[in-house]
Amino acid sequence: MADTEKMKEKVAQKAKNNVKRKVKRKAKSKAKKIHPATYIIALLCLALGIGAGAGACALVSRDDCFKLRGDKSYTVSVGAPLVYKDEGVKIVEFGRDISDKVEIRTNLTENDDGSYNVDTTEPCEYYIIYTVDSVKYGKIQRVRTITVKGDS
Repeated sequence: MADTEKMKEKVAQKAKNNVKRKVKRKAKSKAKKIHPATYIIALLCLALGIGAGAGACALVSRDDCFKLRGDKSYTVSVGAPLVYKDEGVKIVEFGRDISDKVEIRTNLTENDDGSYNVDTTEPCEYYIIYTVDSVKYGKIQRVRTITVKGDS
């Protein structure tokens, strides 16, 4: 009786293997039946999609910028009084003005009206750092410097 069960197992295994082979053959023959024009059309559609995406991205972000308004640096002589009115920055990301998202750090003293008093009693360098954290620019900075120089 054990021999009969072993024979049944072998027959079942052979049948299973035959089914697997048939399925593989059918899959291969179906893959071979795809017309070459189908591959060409698929590649053409892929290329058009990539091109359209790149074009749309370029169109949307063509006017993007992060730049200082006014000069990047100013120089003043020791003793010359200076109250600096900051001109700020212009930040455009994906066609949208995000200048209001800027974070400003400085070592100058700010007045109530938004201007800065610059101490010109001795040579020194002051800075205004503009930082924005955005999708396009990441965490990027622009720096404006005000240099007080002596008569040397």
